[in-house]
Amino acid sequence: MTTETRIAEPREFTALSAKGAVRMAVGFGLLKYVLSTLGQIMIQHAGYGIFRDELYFIVCGRHLAWGYVDQPPVIPLVARISELLFGLHSLALFRTFASLAGAAEVAITGLLAWRMGGSRWAQALAMTGILLAPMAIGASETFSTSTFEPLFWMMVALALMELAQLADRGIRSGRAVALWWVVLGVAAGLGLENKWNEVFFLVCLLAALLITKQRKLLASKWFPIGLALLVLLILPNLLWEMQHHWATLELLHNDQVNGKNVHMGPLQFLFTQMMVFGPLMAPLWIGGILWLLFGRPAKMFRFLGVTYVLYLPLMMILHAKDYYLAAIYPLYFAAGAAAWDLLFRKAWLRRGLIPAYVALNAAFLAVLLPIILPVLPPAQSIAYQARIHVQPPKTESGPTAALPQYFADMLDWRQKADMLAAAWYSLPQAEREQAVIYTENYGDASAVNVYRPDVPQAISGHQNYFFWGPRSYTGSVMIVFGESRSTLESEFDSVEEFTQDANPYVEPYERGPVFICRGLHGNLQALWPKVKMWE
Repeated sequence: MTTETRIAEPREFTALSAKGAVRMAVGFGLLKYVLSTLGQIMIQHAGYGIFRDELYFIVCGRHLAWGYVDQPPVIPLVARISELLFGLHSLALFRTFASLAGAAEVAITGLLAWRMGGSRWAQALAMTGILLAPMAIGASETFSTSTFEPLFWMMVALALMELAQLADRGIRSGRAVALWWVVLGVAAGLGLENKWNEVFFLVCLLAALLITKQRKLLASKWFPIGLALLVLLILPNLLWEMQHHWATLELLHNDQVNGKNVHMGPLQFLFTQMMVFGPLMAPLWIGGILWLLFGRPAKMFRFLGVTYVLYLPLMMILHAKDYYLAAIYPLYFAAGAAAWDLLFRKAWLRRGLIPAYVALNAAFLAVLLPIILPVLPPAQSIAYQARIHVQPPKTESGPTAALPQYFADMLDWRQKADMLAAAWYSLPQAEREQAVIYTENYGDASAVNVYRPDVPQAISGHQNYFFWGPRSYTGSVMIVFGESRSTLESEFDSVEEFTQDANPYVEPYERGPVFICRGLHGNLQALWPKVKMWE
């Protein structure tokens, strides 16, 4: 039997082959989990804490709903479970689900390589690649919608791969076909409940199927069942969006109009993709894309290569952030490993060249680790960046801190909460009863609500805080952070500066004075629609 025939024919799910592949995937997944946990310990030891968005997710989790302005319901639910199970004192414990998601991403990458016909060697190479990829490392070290995204996308891809293999063997009905369509529908539906960005992936995947010979998969009687499961799972969030006048679409429109994200040209965008997934690893995943597009042994999975060709320019057109593509790359690390499995078949290449390649990438990662993760204290981190002349690419326009935004947004939240709480406690008892803390963004408000439960809950017009409203406050006395003095003086009878946040390591908009304001010109309840800030 020729090598090409061996790879092209789908491998049977024998107990032995499946057992070995799963065992290896679990082993690499456990390694990833251990490394992520150690990373969390180092981050906390370096003086960093809970990330801005994580604080917001915690507060959203305390207000469980079927949707939020800037996200579907999955992450707030997971944040709530994590807070209840592990508390907030240990980053390693609080981010347990993030570490597990990273471990699962590594494991699924190995399984994808195996199902593409790769050997154990290829499976190990694919998992090592995603294990060492800077973007994948960063995504698994914080709690966000991007953390869980690869799991849902790759389960959709795996289901389609299995269906393609079954169809190639003439199996178009039966229990196995039904099972994989159900897996596909559930994974796609849950993925959309995690992050709406999956819509673009699914559209490109569907278009790729229609373009290639695998369009025959859509003729299955189980396709409508999978689609129905998808719709059923996202229906609660769709109903929430309808009830709230498609708030998420308004938010996305505002992002485009306001130019929040950095706009990159096609070549710069592609270069950034290569950088954030490790420039030395580019031959692996780029090779995977080319193999899926042109390799004869990969013709059964051609639609997966076409998906990238459609998805990449779509993200460029939409001026997406670099990490919006992160969830799709495990697929191409797996394909690259399967392609390299064909290319490097001599024993000396596998035992010498490839381990050396992996070691080179590991050494490169070791140099870049303080740039990828905040494992050094702020001052040392800035000095290290200057010494090696490397900075992470900006994803948002506007002035930023000396630290990468990802690092800066893990600093100062408890101190900010204490500062705002101190301003509230400085008021006479009679004023405290009617005073409210108001901040311009959800990070500051969430810091107060997470770290200082002894003071009234802070309010804001930012993102979903707008829907939670001003509660019963009239605005007669307000503690305000994030607004200029001149603006406040035009809106209140008196404005008094209480203190300043001058932390040099946080974002510029997180520095500045805390004001005590009295005598709002108008009633806060009536003025509330004007404070809405969705961006």
